[in-house]
Amino acid sequence: MKNTTIQTFIFSVLILISSILVLADNSKTLSSANDELVNELKFLHAESDMIYAATKSEIPLSKAPGTVSVINYEQIRKSGARTIPDLLRMVPGVNIRWTPMMQKIDIRGFGTNPFTSQVLLLIDGVPYNSWNKGGFPQQPGFDFFILQNVKQLEIIRNPGSVLYGENAYRGVINIVTLSGEDINGGKIDIYGGELKSRNIGGIFGKSFGDYSLLFSGKLSQGQMPLEFFRESDSVSSGSDIFIKGTYKDLELSYYRHEDTFDGFDNQITPTQSFKSIDELDQIIDILALKFDHQTENKGFTFGGDVSWARRDGIHCGSCHAAKESPAFSKKSDHGYQLIGDLRMGIHTIPLNNILIGIENRHVDAGDHSDELIPEGNHVPTGSDIVHDYDKNAIYIQDQISLFEDRLNITAGVRYDAETNSDLFAEQYSPRIAFVYNLSETITLRSSWSKAFRTPSFGELYQDSGFFNFDNDINPPLTLAVFEPNPSLDPEEINTYDLGIEYKFAPKLSLKLDAFYSEVNNYIVTVFDTTVFPSQYKFENHPDDAITYGHELEFRWEATRRLTGYINWSYQESKRDKGLLDSTGFPIEFTYQPQNMVNLGFFFRPFRGFSGALEISWKDRYMAPRFWYTLTRIRARPLNDYTIINLRLNYNFPNWTGRNLKSPVKLSFYVKNLLDKRPVETLVGINATSPGRSFFGGLEFQF
Repeated sequence: MKNTTIQTFIFSVLILISSILVLADNSKTLSSANDELVNELKFLHAESDMIYAATKSEIPLSKAPGTVSVINYEQIRKSGARTIPDLLRMVPGVNIRWTPMMQKIDIRGFGTNPFTSQVLLLIDGVPYNSWNKGGFPQQPGFDFFILQNVKQLEIIRNPGSVLYGENAYRGVINIVTLSGEDINGGKIDIYGGELKSRNIGGIFGKSFGDYSLLFSGKLSQGQMPLEFFRESDSVSSGSDIFIKGTYKDLELSYYRHEDTFDGFDNQITPTQSFKSIDELDQIIDILALKFDHQTENKGFTFGGDVSWARRDGIHCGSCHAAKESPAFSKKSDHGYQLIGDLRMGIHTIPLNNILIGIENRHVDAGDHSDELIPEGNHVPTGSDIVHDYDKNAIYIQDQISLFEDRLNITAGVRYDAETNSDLFAEQYSPRIAFVYNLSETITLRSSWSKAFRTPSFGELYQDSGFFNFDNDINPPLTLAVFEPNPSLDPEEINTYDLGIEYKFAPKLSLKLDAFYSEVNNYIVTVFDTTVFPSQYKFENHPDDAITYGHELEFRWEATRRLTGYINWSYQESKRDKGLLDSTGFPIEFTYQPQNMVNLGFFFRPFRGFSGALEISWKDRYMAPRFWYTLTRIRARPLNDYTIINLRLNYNFPNWTGRNLKSPVKLSFYVKNLLDKRPVETLVGINATSPGRSFFGGLEFQF
């Protein structure tokens, strides 16, 4: 009955939107196409229809294998989102939730892991995920890359290990950054409001013949939007720097993120509190060199990238077990990741585009080993601790075009060699995908792919307290401890996709994607509460999980005064054989809403004014059983909720005399218009989200 009601609601809204479009098409245009409605700054001049991440080559979105969504620059500029995770909340099949550290991103997924370790993040096609705990390097953090640098987001809702190896398990997110030639100018953005938010950012780009340069920086301050941070009056301040230069076929970029968070002190009893260290700070550095060269006869292309990323910052124990070890109170070198990827494209065979690549990856845990092997560790006797490793891989892909380019087949396989006998065995990651343009208005897609995720250093070796109380007891009172598992095997997933897209008109489309995934060796966290302190450990669940569902999206742009979209995601999971883990429990499908609905309207009612109304509804879902046991509350789903965000803009008239329609823009934001206060991640402390919040922004273009 519930599903029928939701489906009726979705299709009723679609009918309503269609009626609005008919009326909008027949309405009188209020101003010419040359006014500020078509002048969203001079930064970019056209909507991009090319993507990179799906094949490691520039191809039209209409030919992309698998399920792909694109958020282009125009959509980013229209949205009320101020961070990349907030943008991703509106993508079908993508589930975003606040954890006590940052926002967790799932693509068609579930699980207790608070890190975004099953989705690979790329910046301009270069891998960026954390090497020592999975997920993204900044922990804690508001965001993982500042939005002012972003030209386009490519979201692939399929496994991507065929090209990228580990972590590209359920999907890939590629951040395409702006270049100097995209801008040839600059802007300054000032933003502030509640939650002690204060931000100022600037970006400037310029092209000089074959050269281009881009400089970007941002200073920020604010509170993490969870109640226990606000109760402690904890404030974060940080800075971001991004520099990018290009010369012909070469591109060099450098990104540096630095922040400092006040610690928190959450009173549990009159004499005991869960307390972090007083100051949580970190520095992230990423340096990347890319090149792409095509021979004069266009028969061959040569490309590659070399990237280096490091983190210098706090330990996980700085929050979870601050009193356990003096090392947890100090910032330390958490190691680095060095990746080299060289590839060659062969285009001399008719109807075929072949890509051959090799990759070498070196991972070093740095001084993070202080946390992996503290005093009194629980690592099984005789197990070897691996602090670094090298991994080599080779991949091949062929894009075949048939029937006058109406049928495109993408087939490939990647081989990841064994790291060493103490870590990971060899892995094969195949993929085959079909894209058939039945007509100019109908496109059919299908694919099958296999992917894997290697366990992180934290899952393999981290051994520290999970909750230390701040009291006079020595050693400190510990509620739970991490139990590492050096014997973990990589997770594996097989995914089948079917999709159809129908374009009623160039700016009016309906898209349906269905998927079916089989999960093997799934890494779960199991809890033994019969001992004290309770044990919290990782293991491969003996059972397999099956996940299936679909995503429906309707997008329209009938006039330049009213555009928008509505999408609906549906997901189910089931256990394959009903097997139990070592503590006697089946696989838990946690943090998996069965239904999610997003609706966005972008409007320009009259000259100078524009706005965005974005609505996101998420079904209820279960948290891990551990937290219900620990907090002694009845096991029940977290409540469903609806978040509505509103943004209103006013473009001031141009007084500069230059060829700019609106060099100054004033924006007003209302976050969580309905004043909902959901708990998106259940933990043993107050993780309630903030209610209605107001913010304002001023943008200067030059």
